[in-house]
Order: sequence, then C-alpha cells, then structure tokens
Amino acid sequence: MTIEVLRPGVVVPRAGILRRFRRAVLADPLALAGVAVIALLVVLAVLGPWIAPYPGQGAGESDVPARMLGPSFAHPFGTDGLGRDMLSRVIVGARPALVVSLLVVGLAMLIGVPLGALAGYRRGRLDALIMRVTDLFLAFPPLLLAMAIVAALGPGLDHAALALAISWWPWYARLARGTATSLRERPFIEAARSIGVGDATILRRHIVPNSITPLLVQATIDIGTVILAAGSLAFLGLGASPPTPDWGLMVAEGRAYVLDQWWLSTFPGLAIFVAVLAFNLVGDLLLDLLDPRGTK
Repeated sequence: MTIEVLRPGVVVPRAGILRRFRRAVLADPLALAGVAVIALLVVLAVLGPWIAPYPGQGAGESDVPARMLGPSFAHPFGTDGLGRDMLSRVIVGARPALVVSLLVVGLAMLIGVPLGALAGYRRGRLDALIMRVTDLFLAFPPLLLAMAIVAALGPGLDHAALALAISWWPWYARLARGTATSLRERPFIEAARSIGVGDATILRRHIVPNSITPLLVQATIDIGTVILAAGSLAFLGLGASPPTPDWGLMVAEGRAYVLDQWWLSTFPGLAIFVAVLAFNLVGDLLLDLLDPRGTK
C-alpha cells in the first residue's frame, strides 16, 4: 500500500490525505476559491497561447491603429500603447509567472533542504559552518539581495529566477535544520543508527521525508511570494524585458498612464494580487490540514 508521511514518525495512506484535503477544500469557500484560481493559472500557463483572443499580440505583435483602446467587447482588458490586447497578454503572462515561481522555489529547496537537513543531523562544526553561511544570506532582505545579483548578472528573466533562488534557499535551510534537529534523537532514528544504517541513508529515507509537511506548506506560500518578487524585479527593469508578457513589466509600462489609461496597470496588477492570494489561501489550508498538533 502506498504511504505518505503526515507527521514525524507517522505514516498514513496517501488516499487518506487526499480525502482529507478534498473535504477541507469543500468545507472552506476561501480555500476552494484558492484551489480554483491555481487550477486556472495552470490551465492558462499550459494552454494560454491557444486560448488567448489574440495570441500573436499576447506574444508581442503590435496593432498600432488599435492602441490605447479602453475595455470593450472586442478587448475586455483594453489595449496598450502598441495596440496589443491586454487580456491576451495577461493570459499568456501566466506561463512565465508560474514557471519562474516554480523554478525559484524548486531550486531554493534543492539547495536549502539538503544543507539544512545535514546541518541539523550532524550538528557540530558542520552545522555551525552551514548556519553561518545561511545567516550571511539572511542578513540581506531577499528582494534587495536579488536586485544586487541581477544588477551584477544583467537584466533578464533567467537571471531574475537565479537571483531569487539564491536569496530564497536560506529559509528552507533553516526550516529543514529545525526539523532535522528535532528528529535526530527520535527512537526510530536511533534504531536505524544502531543497526548500522549510514548517515546518507538516514537523511534520505527518514530525515528529509519527515520534513515534508512544513516544507510543503512553506513552498506553497512561497510560490505566490515569488510571483510578487519576480513582478517587482520586472517593475524595476531587472526582470523580464519587452516584449515578454510579464505581469510586473506590464504594470511598469502602464504606470505613466495610470490616471488616463488605468487598465494598463490595473489588470496585470490584479492578476498578481489574485495569484498571490490564491497560493496563500491554499498554504493556510495545508498548514491547518497537516498541523502535527492535529487541529483539523
């Protein structure tokens, strides 16, 4: 039977977790809305170029005679300074927003989780060294550090993703270390050591799997936070560059016309807001659902 970790040292059927998650979502209208928005974002990210009303304009093609048109039946979100349909650009922009956020969180976990688990399990000088390096990165606000890295590497969506991953991994290292420290003296870990199981195997089969719960909650919330951070970098000219349909870049391009052509910044800004809110709502639901204290 397939099993999955719910609490340190406790496993339950995966089907049971999925059943509890489904019940919790259906019982919470806000969580249901969050899941629906995330599902919509995934659909837009995968099928955006095919479902956008003007796919070419979403990718950057211009239609100058139609420039600066307000919201209408033909252009529900209006058009920008080059006549591009804003609805198409918001739809197509879901892909870079979601891909970058998943890439950043994935890289941050790939770096931070093994280092944090190793530090918490081994302790001693190795723990002190890893944590001092982690503290060095945490001394800088994540967005400020990302801005400095992008400024050194040069603007671009790939450089922005790399910079955000470098500024994000210490949080996962701290989280993984705390969990590993609490697990290393548990009876099942001591039993594994007593029969000669190697440290690498214990980390891979016991420490990291039992750290999934807090890491999953943190990763879900961070996806939304990274969407906001990537949009901030693009707004400052350090992220995506034209004609990439990036939500933050669209907000930056429309800020000069915010009083007269309000739709240029409003709709991509709303897309960022809704995406961040959705991931936070689902993250809160997971926190309650997977809480080791069993509050739900």
